[in-house]
Amino acid sequence: MMSHKPEGIQFLEERLGQEVFVSKWFVISQEETDTFAKLTDDEDPMHNDPEWAAKTPWGGTIVQAAHVLSLGAAIIINSDIPLDIETDGNSYVLNYGYDRVRVMSPLRVGHRFRYRVKVVNIRPKSPREFVIKWEVTVEVEGQDKPFMVYESLVYWATDQGLPSISKH
Repeated sequence: MMSHKPEGIQFLEERLGQEVFVSKWFVISQEETDTFAKLTDDEDPMHNDPEWAAKTPWGGTIVQAAHVLSLGAAIIINSDIPLDIETDGNSYVLNYGYDRVRVMSPLRVGHRFRYRVKVVNIRPKSPREFVIKWEVTVEVEGQDKPFMVYESLVYWATDQGLPSISKH
């Protein structure tokens, strides 16, 4: 059992309420939007019919909010936020869920967006397990209003005694 807080938790506690990560810019193509729609049974002209959507107030097809949420989980977990994830598989990070997801404005297919992440709360579940709450703002390049604001929960466990990861 660990007798002190992991360095990654100390780092985040010192930055509560502060932005700790800004992602690179991303673009979701029409092909990716169509694939996501097929996978999630969310085919709708607002997402998948560029000709029809061009005549709407959006001026083109829009990306599904669930698509952006799905991408955001991996982007945050795999970011350069120091969560002391060890290559031997002894620690791990999992998407733990979402709170207060709000879509503020449309995200047009093909428009650049990125994730801005603040650390909001760190709740220990045990001396080796933590739930970290992030406030995530998905901003769209050249747009004042964000596409989405949500709270992302990450479960981080360390010193778990897991088997080593085999290298192929």
